[in-house]
Amino acid sequence: MKLNKFAATAIGVGVVLSGTVVGVATPAMAASTCSTWISSNQSTGYGKCTGGNTRFSKHRVKVVCMGPRGDTANVYGKWVNTRSGQTSKAVCTINPVKSGVGVYRISIETDEPI
Repeated sequence: MKLNKFAATAIGVGVVLSGTVVGVATPAMAASTCSTWISSNQSTGYGKCTGGNTRFSKHRVKVVCMGPRGDTANVYGKWVNTRSGQTSKAVCTINPVKSGVGVYRISIETDEPI
């Protein structure tokens, strides 16, 4: 099936717009407010969400830890209650000065899978 440039563009725009509508409609994005922060010694990441009209009302922090050679590892905090405004914590190391390991990137995951 051959499409002219106009038809191909229209289909592409339709796909992009439909993806946008689906993305905006997710309850996890609209219902809770989340924040993240890193400890002053760069060893621990924290995540807290409030609100919580998400499916399970749970969240956890995900931290990417980086070592002195540039190697990385994912560390996850415990699933905690969003409605109660609990804080999730993930520790890269207990001694960042000696190990050279620290938080490289931090994010929040919402709604614990079944």
